[in-house]
Amino acid sequence: MNKKPTYFDGLCRRKVLKYGLSGAFAASLSPLLWVSGCGKKEHRKKPSIFLITIDTLRADHLGCYGYSKNTSPNIDQFADEALLFENCLSHASDTLLSFSSILTGFLPHETRSTEKFFLPVEVKTLAEILQEQGYKTMAVISNYVLRKKQGYDQGFMIYDDTMNQRELVREWPERTAEHTTNRAIELLKEFHNDQLFMWIHYQDPHGPYTPPESFATLFRNPRQKPLNIKLNTSPSGRGGIPSYQVLDKNTDYYHYVSQYDGEIRYQDEHFKRLVEALKQFGLYDDSLLILSSDHGEGMGEHDYFFAHRENLYNSLTHVPLVIKYGNQLTGRRTDFVQHIDIFPTVLKVLGLKVDSRFRGRDLRSQHGTNREIFAEMILPAVWGGILVQFSLAVDGLKLIYTPQNERYEMFNLKTDRGEEHNLITDYNYVERFKDLNLRLIRICNEDFLKLRIVNEPSDRLTEEELEKLKSLGYIR
Repeated sequence: MNKKPTYFDGLCRRKVLKYGLSGAFAASLSPLLWVSGCGKKEHRKKPSIFLITIDTLRADHLGCYGYSKNTSPNIDQFADEALLFENCLSHASDTLLSFSSILTGFLPHETRSTEKFFLPVEVKTLAEILQEQGYKTMAVISNYVLRKKQGYDQGFMIYDDTMNQRELVREWPERTAEHTTNRAIELLKEFHNDQLFMWIHYQDPHGPYTPPESFATLFRNPRQKPLNIKLNTSPSGRGGIPSYQVLDKNTDYYHYVSQYDGEIRYQDEHFKRLVEALKQFGLYDDSLLILSSDHGEGMGEHDYFFAHRENLYNSLTHVPLVIKYGNQLTGRRTDFVQHIDIFPTVLKVLGLKVDSRFRGRDLRSQHGTNREIFAEMILPAVWGGILVQFSLAVDGLKLIYTPQNERYEMFNLKTDRGEEHNLITDYNYVERFKDLNLRLIRICNEDFLKLRIVNEPSDRLTEEELEKLKSLGYIR
């Protein structure tokens, strides 16, 4: 099997086994050093690592984040035994860009995923680094956009993207939580004695919200007066229910919220099964366990319903983050953290050197104020245009900039989580606006990764794949 380029520091020579790069170009890749890999190897046993991600999961629909409905008893119990971050923000409001940051530790535009809409082979992923450290790397994936040809499989020895199921209301490949967990447990049975890095990505509760019937009725309230909203004819959630979410032409807002909550409760049951398997194989107490989501979901905030990717409001970028490492991490933290903190945290836990270009920080330590948390939205449109938006949060004050209409919005996330009070015209915030705007411009133009893209996937999206992506709302 051919290998991707492996980059070593110090006196080590680079091996470029796949692409046949010239010596001069290979030398030009010297900045791409993440981990010191040539020193004396440590013989102490390093922990297995489990990255568990749940697609489209809003933090505030979990009991451990204050939700009043019993959607997540098993996740809540896990959070009680771990460290919960109340204010974790993602770097995008869609799956591909979000995971480009989670898996690399860099911002989406630095990984070039905002241009390519796949992860280029030149960027080094967490799985690649861990494989070099002797880990068996494997993933169980349930979202079609993360299938192998998109580049997110880099570094995984096993990348199971088998999706033999279909949504009830459309022909869309998926794997539901039951089958995702079944496959993860199969791999645990086979490899539990090895040093593991396993990424388990659940598709539930991504829309359309169609939980099994026993979960679909859990949160319905027959006494609730319907709140009817329009059905959109496009995948957009602006002003109405996106076309790909429509269930039996139902227009009741509360019905869709109940089904979303039912999806979370369904996934939570299988999260329990996964935790039980980790305990059975002796992996729960000594492993590094990380639970998060790629992004949230609009539930009517800013007149935006049951969709994501079209804005950077808090409803889409505030995500859960819970980490467990034996009994070392417990309690709750209120400081603002971000997805790119996950990558250096893993490296630090393993005692590996972290490159100074990483903006992220070890989550085990509180890092105080003045942290810049950047997000970006790049939405391709079928008519050939591109919708773009950027945001920057510092100490809970968040600036959103939309270039198309030169619109600025500013919110205080500490006192206004729903972002209902735009502070952009408030005289008291003039200087803060100037400061945030300068920082936003700087980060938009920064590129700590400096990738030189020399390879692209040989097989592009087919018409059938494009139609599937459109039906889900990933392409307009």
